[in-house]
Amino acid sequence: MNKISSQQLVELLKKNKGRFIEASMSDGHFKATHMLVFGGRKIYDTGIDSQETKWSPQEFIDFYPMSHWLIERIV
Repeated sequence: MNKISSQQLVELLKKNKGRFIEASMSDGHFKATHMLVFGGRKIYDTGIDSQETKWSPQEFIDFYPMSHWLIERIV
């Protein structure tokens, strides 16, 4: 499966506003899965540790500038 950049993930979240996207990133050794939803102004990001972080779209892109994401599912 193809991976997408953080910028592309933000665009996908915006197109699917209100729907949860389960996305994962991997460095080859560890896999981190996130449940993400775009609420109109903020991205709500719940990680594998169940901690929720709120990001503006640009903050998310800036925090994960070189990350690539695999979309697991859209709910």
